[in-house]
Amino acid sequence: MSKTENKKILVANQNMGLDESLYPAVLNAIAHPLLIISETGQIKYVNSATENFFEMGAPILLRQNIANLVLFGSPLLALIKQVNQKQIAVNEYEIQFEIPRLHVTKIVDIQARLLESHSDVEGRHMSIMFIERGMANMIESQILSRNATKSISNMAEILAHEIKNPLSGIRGAAQLLGATANSDDKSLTTLICDETDRICNLIDQMEQFSDGRLPEYESINIHLLIDHVKKLASNGFGKHVKFVEHYDPSLPQISGNKDQLIQVLLNLIKNACEALEDVPNARIKITTAYKAGLKLKVPNRDKLLSLPFELSIEDNGDGIDSAFVPHIYDAFVTNKKGGKGLGLALVAKIIADHSAVIDYVGDKSGAKFRILFPLLNTSIKAEG
Repeated sequence: MSKTENKKILVANQNMGLDESLYPAVLNAIAHPLLIISETGQIKYVNSATENFFEMGAPILLRQNIANLVLFGSPLLALIKQVNQKQIAVNEYEIQFEIPRLHVTKIVDIQARLLESHSDVEGRHMSIMFIERGMANMIESQILSRNATKSISNMAEILAHEIKNPLSGIRGAAQLLGATANSDDKSLTTLICDETDRICNLIDQMEQFSDGRLPEYESINIHLLIDHVKKLASNGFGKHVKFVEHYDPSLPQISGNKDQLIQVLLNLIKNACEALEDVPNARIKITTAYKAGLKLKVPNRDKLLSLPFELSIEDNGDGIDSAFVPHIYDAFVTNKKGGKGLGLALVAKIIADHSAVIDYVGDKSGAKFRILFPLLNTSIKAEG
C-alpha cells in the first residue's frame, strides 16, 4: 500500500501524535477483520484478522474486488451501495455472510463508513469491519439450553411419579392375560408389554434430568476419556470411521465427573458416526487446545469464569440442517430417524453442571461441536 493511501485511510489518527510507521501495527492489532475498498470495490487494505477471516493472504486479497469474495446478491453489496449513495455510516447486525470459496456461512455484524477524503488520493474510500457473532451466539445458546433442561427437569419428575406406576400395573395385567390367552391374543398382550417397556425406558432416560444435585468431581485427564470412547466406537458403531486426533499434551487436567463426561463424549461421537454412515472417507477429528482470554458467565458462578480448555469434535458429513440448529439442545427435537431428541439435551445439562459451555459451530461441510471447560483449580466443586 502506498504512503498516500496510508494517509487517506488513517487521516482520522493524524491528530493523535502517532508515528506514521505505527499505523499498520495499530490496524493489525484490531481483533476484528477490517478492510478498505475503493469506490469501485477494489480492496486497498486488509489487516491480519481479515486474512484469517477469508483464509487468504493480503497479497491475493489486494488484487480482489470485494464483489468477487461474496455471493451474488450478498447483503454486504447492498450495504456498500447504501453507504455510497447516502454517504452515511451503516451498521447491520446478525447478517448471514457466506464465503463461497470456503463453503461457509458466518453470522456477523458489519460496520461500514466512508473515510474522510484526502487530496493525495483519488476517489472515495470506505472502511468495512466484520464482527463475528460466534461467541454471542454461544452465550445465547447456553441460556436457551439451560432453560430447556430446566423445563424438562420438571416434566421428568411429573412423568416419573404420575405415569410410571400406572404403566407397571398395565404391564402386570397384560402378563396375566397373556398367560391364558390364545396365540392371536397373546401377540397383543406381548405388544402391550413391549410398548409399556419402551415408555418406561423413555421415562428412565428423562429422569436423568430431574436430579438437581451437582455430581461428584475428580481430577480428570480428558484425553484418557476420549481414547476410551474412541475405542468403544471403533469396535462398534464407528467401525466405518477414521478418527484423527490433534491433542495438546501439555493441557492440564480438568475437574469433572468421569461417568457423565464419558456420556457426553459417547453422545457426540455416536451422533457423528451415525451421520457418516453413507459418507465415503468418513472422518471424525477430535481436537484439544488452550484458548487464553475467554471468560463467560456460567451456571453456579456469580463471576465470569475463565474457560481456556477447548475440546472440539468435528465430522466431514453434511452438517446439521440450519432449521434445527437453534433447537438442537431442546428435548424431543431431532431430525434423526428413530431419534428421541434427548441426547443433546442431556449433553447440555451435563456440560452446564460442569461450569462449561457447548457450542455448535458446524456448517454444510460438516458438524462441529466445541466444548469449553474451566481448568482444574477453577472448576466448580460439588456441594454437599
